[in-house]
Amino acid sequence: MQKILEDLLSENMNQWLAIPRCREGEKIYHYTNLSSLKGIVTEHSFWVTKSDFLNDKNEFRYAYKVTKKVCEKLVPNESNRTLLQKMLKAKVAELNTLVEDQVMSGCYVLSFSKGYDSLLLWTEFAKSQGYCMEFDYSQLRSGIHKKMKMDGYVIYNRKEQCTLVENTFLRVLKRKDDSRRVLRKKLFSETEIVTEEELEQFVSEFALCSFLYSMFFKKECFQEEQEYRFVFWAFHEENGMEIVPELTPIHFRERAQTLIPYIEVGYAHNKGQNPIRAITVGPKNNSDLAVKGIRYFLRNEKINIPVCESKIPLRY
Repeated sequence: MQKILEDLLSENMNQWLAIPRCREGEKIYHYTNLSSLKGIVTEHSFWVTKSDFLNDKNEFRYAYKVTKKVCEKLVPNESNRTLLQKMLKAKVAELNTLVEDQVMSGCYVLSFSKGYDSLLLWTEFAKSQGYCMEFDYSQLRSGIHKKMKMDGYVIYNRKEQCTLVENTFLRVLKRKDDSRRVLRKKLFSETEIVTEEELEQFVSEFALCSFLYSMFFKKECFQEEQEYRFVFWAFHEENGMEIVPELTPIHFRERAQTLIPYIEVGYAHNKGQNPIRAITVGPKNNSDLAVKGIRYFLRNEKINIPVCESKIPLRY
């Protein structure tokens, strides 16, 4: 487990992945309720949920199916393909267990959307009565206090997912060392056979990439969410690793009689750095008092941003 955690902290992971990201000047949106909005504004921080407590309980296992499909395409020899898939499945399962069963560390996900004033998102995340907070992506990202591992668009298209994983497979396989060159030759051969020992290091690296992609792959049925994610790795207790990470307090909130683990992630907000650009009031809360209340609240916090009502015509 120590080796896995150290690999997750390694900066070279980003060299092998190709998750598309927002560009400077783009806006992202966070749908939330009034209590959370007040906390984000006054405490200048987000409550970021542990990954295995997200709304789609199977999403972090979905990427392995894409990985398996890529292996079927790229590895012609059935014996080599079977061994590779078996080893990858075991390693990805180990990584998933690490995320789901560990209290001393975990992966945390902060979700935004590229969709503004979306009926689906109002209904799913704000009960049509909440608020949509608009953020400047570049200012938010540069102002986040905690070092994050990754951020990017969630990918819903299966073909695009396969292309990303295939490109990563080839990048990891093309590492410039003698053993990797031999492995590359054998894996692309229809007749030569690879051994478990020859595959071991490659499998560890590629499985970790597959695990990281799983944070950004979802089924096509979720595509209307237009999700954009910030992903953090947090450590809560000393663990004997040679690379000693910053320890992060773990907190718990209640939801439907369940305790949900989360961490607090702060963002810069002083001297013109506040990334909040606007707030929209939900379609079932379009009263003059709701808009006026938010405007007074923001004025009290010395934040000068526009507040408007949703354009979606819903009735109670």
